[in-house]
Amino acid sequence: MGFDIYIHCSVSICKDTGKHFYYGASQKIYDVPPVVPLEHREFVSMKGSIFQVYANFVTDETGTSVENFVDKYPDWSDIIENSDIEEYSNYWNEDAHDRFYAALKWFAEQEICYMISWSY
Repeated sequence: MGFDIYIHCSVSICKDTGKHFYYGASQKIYDVPPVVPLEHREFVSMKGSIFQVYANFVTDETGTSVENFVDKYPDWSDIIENSDIEEYSNYWNEDAHDRFYAALKWFAEQEICYMISWSY
């Protein structure tokens, strides 16, 4: 078994119009959320036990809002201290850590609420 982590959002369906929408600025927005920039797309779905280290810093649950994940995002020194980073060095390093944080910040700044979830 592996550790999978992914970013997603939900849209609602208006019972009056049948249109999909999400709330932004306390009003219904009947438009699709913005396209995820290319530089952040690699982080919408990932596999690897290194991400369990991140999740453990954030919550004991199996998901949370991206905004909460950003608020509790660990420093690189915390990741090094709490994992066998050499085991992940073929795909994860400080640059990836910083790019992941930048992606999470982008998602957290959007009007629609993005969530981040994981499974074992």
